[in-house]
Amino acid sequence: MAMRAARGLSILILLFFAWANVLAWSSVAQAAEARRIATTDNSDYFGFDLRSDQNVTIDQCKTTCLGDPACRAFTYNKKAKWCFLKSDYNQLKTFNGAVAGKVVNIDGDPDIGAPPELAFFPNWMSDQAQQYRNKLLGPAYDKPTEGMAALMSAAEQAVLTGDHRSAMLKYEAAVSVLPDDGQLWLNLARETLAVQPAASTSEASTLPTNGTSAAFNAYKLLRTTKTRAEVLALLGNGLDKRDLYRPALQAYEASLALNPSPAVQADYVDLKARKGFRVIDHTIDADTSAPRICAQFSEDLVKTGVDYAQFVTVDNAPPKGVEAKDKQICVEGLEHGQHYDVTFRAGLPAAIGEVTAAPVVLSIYVQDRAPSARFTGDSFVLPAGARRGIPIVTVNMNAAEMKLYRIGDRSLAQLLSGYQFLHQLDGYDISNISEQMGAPVWQGQLDIANDLNKEVTTSFPVDQAVPQRKPGVYVLTAQAVNDKSDDYNSMATQWFVVSDIGLSTYTGQDGLNVFARSLGSAKPIAGAELTLVARNNEVLGTATSDADGHAVFNPGLTRGDGGMVPAVLMAKQGDNDFVFLDMGRAGFDLSDRGVTGRAAPGALDVYAWTERGIYRAGEDVHVAALARDGAAKAVENLPLTFIFSRPDGVEDRRIVSDGASAGGHAVDLPLAPNAMRGTWSVSIYTDPKQPAVASQMFLVEDFVPDRIEFDMKADKQEIAQGETANIDIDGRFLYGAPAAGLALEGELTLSTSRDWDRFQGFSFGLADEQSAEPTVTPLADLPVVGDDGKVTFPVSVDQLPSTTKLVDAKVTVRMRETGGRAIERSLNIGIRPQGHMIGIRPDFADNEVPQGGTAKFSLIAVDPDGKREALKGAQWTLVKVERNYQWYRSNNSWNY
Repeated sequence: MAMRAARGLSILILLFFAWANVLAWSSVAQAAEARRIATTDNSDYFGFDLRSDQNVTIDQCKTTCLGDPACRAFTYNKKAKWCFLKSDYNQLKTFNGAVAGKVVNIDGDPDIGAPPELAFFPNWMSDQAQQYRNKLLGPAYDKPTEGMAALMSAAEQAVLTGDHRSAMLKYEAAVSVLPDDGQLWLNLARETLAVQPAASTSEASTLPTNGTSAAFNAYKLLRTTKTRAEVLALLGNGLDKRDLYRPALQAYEASLALNPSPAVQADYVDLKARKGFRVIDHTIDADTSAPRICAQFSEDLVKTGVDYAQFVTVDNAPPKGVEAKDKQICVEGLEHGQHYDVTFRAGLPAAIGEVTAAPVVLSIYVQDRAPSARFTGDSFVLPAGARRGIPIVTVNMNAAEMKLYRIGDRSLAQLLSGYQFLHQLDGYDISNISEQMGAPVWQGQLDIANDLNKEVTTSFPVDQAVPQRKPGVYVLTAQAVNDKSDDYNSMATQWFVVSDIGLSTYTGQDGLNVFARSLGSAKPIAGAELTLVARNNEVLGTATSDADGHAVFNPGLTRGDGGMVPAVLMAKQGDNDFVFLDMGRAGFDLSDRGVTGRAAPGALDVYAWTERGIYRAGEDVHVAALARDGAAKAVENLPLTFIFSRPDGVEDRRIVSDGASAGGHAVDLPLAPNAMRGTWSVSIYTDPKQPAVASQMFLVEDFVPDRIEFDMKADKQEIAQGETANIDIDGRFLYGAPAAGLALEGELTLSTSRDWDRFQGFSFGLADEQSAEPTVTPLADLPVVGDDGKVTFPVSVDQLPSTTKLVDAKVTVRMRETGGRAIERSLNIGIRPQGHMIGIRPDFADNEVPQGGTAKFSLIAVDPDGKREALKGAQWTLVKVERNYQWYRSNNSWNY
């Protein structure tokens, strides 16, 4: 029994040790499975030697390192077959014939593939991330002397003690060693964003920038669900710190889509409540005749399909009018001097898909309109025959402070050379006029029959203020009594002269022709005293109008330069009638009335031409020219030099013609077989040292002339949607025969436009509508040209683009020869609007109005047939466009 007991005890002890060995080997195997080797050829991890094994293979070296918990890296010499095990590693160095390996831990989470692009992360921020990476890898960065194990241990210890700054520095050093380790970048991002910025430094900006850069670098490397969700949450945190709230919300949303973490959800909800879709500001437009309240939102509103009026109440009642555009909702139909509670209900949608989480109530008082004054016109000639009063429009003013200044006739040239004339003046301009160019002549108050918050028009009596007028121009200013505005604020300004003289001029070879007529009767004014003054205030000449109101100034007076250029033409009749004309302003542009043509010739007029516009190499170019004098008579026996130039500008040759035949010249240029292809030119000179008197261009190309031609016309110039227009084709061979049996192809192109040929200067449709790309529809199954060379096919427009603009249709047809070459012709067909159109034309030059000036517009209503019509109930809105620019830095340069 004793022996059996002893034997049984031995068996139990053996089983215990065997099981222990199995557990130990299992732990080693699991540890080995959780680690793997990453190798780099022709490289060496210098230092941190643990021990060395001789005469081993690379696989044996890997197995040995994985089996030793103290081994973190190795260098294997392939020639000597030595394995140098390392307790740690640092910078990787080049060593030919060696293999460097390091132990990396295998994450248990599955690989989810390469990270997708982040649409909310702009390119300039990804550039910052790359620059941050380059900084840590660059030679200017101090590389660590510790090994990776020491760096990681110090970083983890700093994290445990809450020393985020030290942890950040250690992780930066670790990243400089292993820049492709996504987990290190993640740890660096987390600690960087946790560092408290030092006072009076730029860290409040640089730390969030570096943190988001580190997070983005980590995002590009991490390939598991858990780590990618974590780094996206860090990215959201960093973007929030950089005041980029919309991208931050999108980063949180991407993180939660991967891993619904309660902590990340809480951060997302907090940021959305603070910086999500919300009302960020409101404005009160009280200085208009119809006041309104506008709320500004943080995101764009839905453009179409949403009635925002149902989300707005005014004093718990539906609003009279609501306008929603871009990021703003305006409530209209309000009154001055009233208090309103404007409520924006919860659920108000944005274009990005978000809605407001809670109702927003704005308690607002609409004040009375601020006192203001303006004059109604930009013209400056007040007719002498009518009642001489200048209308002034005021709001909420019982009296206006009026000041009148006069600038004498001898200061007009100085005035017109500056910017002040016909502009609204500020305090500095008025001081300059009263002290330098003119003088005050009257000052007082104008009583006004005020009507609260409404515009009141009052006439300023010119004759009472200035009963005896002197030559020069007057300027009248108006402002509220006791106005304390700054000197740089513009005042209501009206320039004027009182006159019955209307001046018009034109310049010809005989000089400056001046015509004076009565503004009241249009009859010529005889005896008007005219004075022409130069820029330097020099009197160039004087004249008196004849019985036809006509006077002429010598042509030499208009040819001065510099200070002697004519600046102002003054006219005077009697003691009280004076007017002037600014000679520096551009004359009437009559080019739209068919007055374009050749420039007026001088004493010699030479007209040149070639019998063709294109030639092949080796052919003769025939050039002809006619020489005529100012009376269109032939100039005979006048030698002309023809200089031919190649496309590269080099002179090819010059030929002299005597012109003995009635001023006619004929010159031939034989082209060489290898003549340069391109655009040639011939210039004609009476003296080669002087400018050319005529020139002509021609082409030298390898071309085959067309053999067919066709005419194309439509039976209707304009069609409506769904209506058909017949296109007639009449084709022929250039040698005379009909183009029978030839194939046709083509397309119909629809494009939008704001211009209508019938109404020049008017624009139709919304100005902020984005221009769509032209729609091109092939014309399928076109018939073959008939035996007589003619064919007709229908064209219709069944679908029109969604637009507020006009739509134009362009029909393009190609007729193809049997050899495959085609010629192309096009014609335009107007598309009738589907409804009434409103056209707007600005009645001011260059789309600019001076500050304080009056902007005038002309409006027309047009029916679908293009006829003007009355349109009642039309509403208009004046929109103030404000542009805000976002500055950013990319590639060491700033842009916006």
